[in-house]
Amino acid sequence: MTEKEFKHKEFQKLKRFINKRYPGAHTVQMSDGTTKYYKVLDENLKSVVSPELMLPHAKTVREAWEHAKYVHWFQNMIRRSNNAFDDTKQFDQLTKNRKHRRH
Repeated sequence: MTEKEFKHKEFQKLKRFINKRYPGAHTVQMSDGTTKYYKVLDENLKSVVSPELMLPHAKTVREAWEHAKYVHWFQNMIRRSNNAFDDTKQFDQLTKNRKHRRH
């Protein structure tokens, strides 16, 4: 397998990963007047990459898909962190510790 074939295979794998999470995801070319950049949009034409993350514009199609994968990773990390510090979970943990101290 040549390097070009390997890169193409990895890119297809990346696209499948994103399309599972954002069905209908596709790339569009945008322009701010002076420069062109790429974005990945979902089937509702909403950008997969939130502007709140302040990622730089993707200069290539591949970079746009890599940004989308990073966003998925970031959102997953935040969700898992929030679940770990859920109020009911914290309350249960505190009451459990109190019960153990009494005995």
